[in-house]
Amino acid sequence: HAVLARMLETLAHRGPDGAALWSDGSLGLGHRMLQTTPSSLRERLPLVLTDEAGTYVLTADARLDYREELIASLGLTGRPSDEITDGELILRAYQRWGERCPERLLGDFAFALWDARRRGVFCARDPMGVKPFYYYHRPGKAFVFASEIKALFCWPEVPRRLNESRVADYLMKNFDDLSATFYQGILRLPAACRMMVGGEDARPEPYWALDLAREVRLGSDEEYAEALRELFTAAVRCRLRSAFPVGCTLS
Repeated sequence: HAVLARMLETLAHRGPDGAALWSDGSLGLGHRMLQTTPSSLRERLPLVLTDEAGTYVLTADARLDYREELIASLGLTGRPSDEITDGELILRAYQRWGERCPERLLGDFAFALWDARRRGVFCARDPMGVKPFYYYHRPGKAFVFASEIKALFCWPEVPRRLNESRVADYLMKNFDDLSATFYQGILRLPAACRMMVGGEDARPEPYWALDLAREVRLGSDEEYAEALRELFTAAVRCRLRSAFPVGCTLS
């Protein structure tokens, strides 16, 4: 509990709108709140949900887009959408689709979810890797994660050893290893990857990849321009869901 509190204090700049933690024996999840959307004003994380299959506890740094489609898919249309938080949507998606749930989420997110029935922690990161996720894992001993590496150092078991191979790769502009960091033993969950941590196993696996072979064929330059305009407009509109005045930087 004390270590979690120190981790939260270390990350205070990421969430000035509140902090909370949940713990149960050797398990613990913490959260720093940054309110940006109408539903985030109601968000209380870590979030605990219990159903006939078991108990789930979630912490997340997330902003979901195209929420109406997701709400409909989950059968939650009987409630005002702003009363349904992004955290609840992630938990409901996991209850419905299990480890395939990240495939159904659109937006920027990194989350960790304790599944009491499976005795494991399920983690995922958004397709573009906008939200960070760093972790340290000693099988059978410890699994520690955070949005920034410095929070991991609050845990006494996490080593502070320089990863010289990663430094060399960086200087050579070799970024092939998407998991490595500048510290030995501390890894990054790659973008568009999910991971179930339980027992001895913790292996990231991709749930999405850009299809470079896919082509869009339309009849004219005007049709391509119109199709791009429609997609761009829809993408911007769904990201204007803000609890505060929206600012925009144009170049």
